[in-house]
Amino acid sequence: MSRYATSRVLYDVTRDAELAERFRTDPDAVLDGRGLTAEEREAVRTADLRTLLTSGVHPFVLYHFALRLNGGFSMPFMQGYLGQIQGLTVGDLET
Repeated sequence: MSRYATSRVLYDVTRDAELAERFRTDPDAVLDGRGLTAEEREAVRTADLRTLLTSGVHPFVLYHFALRLNGGFSMPFMQGYLGQIQGLTVGDLET
């Protein structure tokens, strides 16, 4: 995976509310032309947090991406977020 290209998409969605809304409604249109592999596109498009984290996306970037897609913090969000990454260890993360 291209960590930079993947992280850049997540960062852009996090920082731009309009882009985040477009991503929610048509993720493929937002991902077109971003230089992502098919695997990267699928992980971002489906917000596969576990795959993104183990592929080297920075945990803070990933958390804020997930938070933006959720529309903000809530306990159900946090439970779902932690549920997706549960069981990972530092050894599972790519550096």
